[in-house]
Amino acid sequence: MPKFGLSLVLVIPFLISSTMALAWPEQTEQSVLRLYTEHSPPGEYLDASGNVSGATVELIELLLSRLDQPATIELLPWARALERAQRQTNSGVFETVRNQEREARFKWVGPLKMHTIGLYGRSDVFRGRHFAALAGSNYIACEYRQSVHVNSLKRLGFTEGRNLILTVNHGDCFTLLLKGRVQLVVLNEAGYAEHQLKMQQAGHDLILMQPLSQVQLYLALSLDIDDSVVERWQQVLEQSYRDGSMRRLYQGVYSEQMIRTLEQFAEKKGEQLPPEDGGDPFRR
Repeated sequence: MPKFGLSLVLVIPFLISSTMALAWPEQTEQSVLRLYTEHSPPGEYLDASGNVSGATVELIELLLSRLDQPATIELLPWARALERAQRQTNSGVFETVRNQEREARFKWVGPLKMHTIGLYGRSDVFRGRHFAALAGSNYIACEYRQSVHVNSLKRLGFTEGRNLILTVNHGDCFTLLLKGRVQLVVLNEAGYAEHQLKMQQAGHDLILMQPLSQVQLYLALSLDIDDSVVERWQQVLEQSYRDGSMRRLYQGVYSEQMIRTLEQFAEKKGEQLPPEDGGDPFRR
C-alpha cells in the first residue's frame, strides 16, 4: 500500500484504482479529496521517511483505493486539521469524536475505532492516592486544544491557567508528563501500552486515576460532499470489517476487543440490508 509523502510545501496525491472500486458518476471527473489528521501513534504519525503512516491511515488508504478516490493526506496539529476540514470544500478529517456539538458540521463515516478514555498519572506521584481530591489540588492536568476531552477535565474541576495546560500537538502532554511538568494526562487504551513502556523506561508506571468516557472515532467529511458519496464511504468501510481487511491492518496494534466490536457492528448492519441485496454493498 503506497504511503503519502509530505514536505513543507507539497502533499503528493494518492491515485490508486482497485478492482473492488465502486462506480462513480461517469459525467463527473473526480476531484482530489483533501484529508487531514494529527500525530497520534499508532494510528497516525510520520515515519522515518516523512510519510504519513499508521494503522488507521492504512485503513483510509484501503478505502480510497476501493473507491478509486484521488486524495491527499496531511498531518497537522489537531486544531488546525479540524479547522481546515470545516472551512474547505471536498475535505475531511480523521479520526475525530462524533458528538452533539460537531454533528451538524460534518458528514460522518464510521466508526473507525472505539476507545475507552481515561485520566492517567505517574506512579511515583499517585500510587495509593485517590482521585477525588485531585482536581482541587496543585496537580496539573494536560490535554491538547480542541480535544473533546478538555470539557471532561473542566467538569472535573480543572481550569486553564490554574491546573490545566492545553497544548498544540497530541503528544506534547505525555512529553510534559515524562519531564514531571504535569502530573495527569488523557490517554486511550490503544496508546496506553506504548506510553507505559516509555514511562517504565523512565523508572515509573502509568496509573489509571479516573475513567472519562467511551468514544467512537470517525472520518468527518465536509458538508458539500454528496450524501451518495458519503454512503459509498460507509459501505466500503463496513465491507472492510466483514472481509477481514480491517482486522489485518488493526491486529497487533489495537485491542482484539475493539476489532471484534467493529466486526460485530458491520455484521449487524449487514443483517439490516434488504434481502434482495444479499448484504453485499458492492452488488449493482
